[in-house]
Amino acid sequence: MKCETNFSHRVDYDDSDTYCIEIFNLYKCPACDEVTLIYYSSPGDENLDEAHQNTPEWQLYRHYQRSVLHAPFKQLHRAIPQAIADVVNQAQAVLSKSPRASFILCRAALEEICNDFKIPEKAVSSKGREHFINLQDRLSQLFKKEKMSDDLVAVVQGIRELGNEGAHSAHFTFSRKIKSQDAENLLDLINYVVERLYVDKYRQEEAIERLGKLKGKILPLGD
Repeated sequence: MKCETNFSHRVDYDDSDTYCIEIFNLYKCPACDEVTLIYYSSPGDENLDEAHQNTPEWQLYRHYQRSVLHAPFKQLHRAIPQAIADVVNQAQAVLSKSPRASFILCRAALEEICNDFKIPEKAVSSKGREHFINLQDRLSQLFKKEKMSDDLVAVVQGIRELGNEGAHSAHFTFSRKIKSQDAENLLDLINYVVERLYVDKYRQEEAIERLGKLKGKILPLGD
């Protein structure tokens, strides 16, 4: 993406030596003309600035926090079931306004994956009583059924654990710990999972089909 424009300003706080520098960068995709707005912020302190007034600007270390204020929806591959794509898109839509909601929706995407692979959500006890199966047990069934690799299992389990934290921890405590960048990283991980489960399989089948057509057209029979 190309940065079309950017602007910055400084926010001073009353009766305080502290301030905040805010930077807004507007990026535009040359292929689709969609725009992305990124926000950077960094705290400052007049006392510290005065202590380093003789230090060249390029040597000063300043830590910026990054947030995505607006981004176009990522076009998901057609191989991904619609029910799963809908949840992933919802997680992206709320990313900047509510990182916690995005965390919870990433966990919900795992539930939809289990549904798509026909992993039951209910079971009957030995006493004939019906009960819900928790996500951890459903995923264990999914791992065995699909013979998923250890690396993918680890990523899925990590998403489940983080989603649980978002769903069950105190709202204020969790909201203080995470930022929109954290939710964006988790969203990237859920996209990685669905690509491994659906897109890779689709492309593999597509490659085999194309190869078969080429061999049937070009190679002599029997080769």
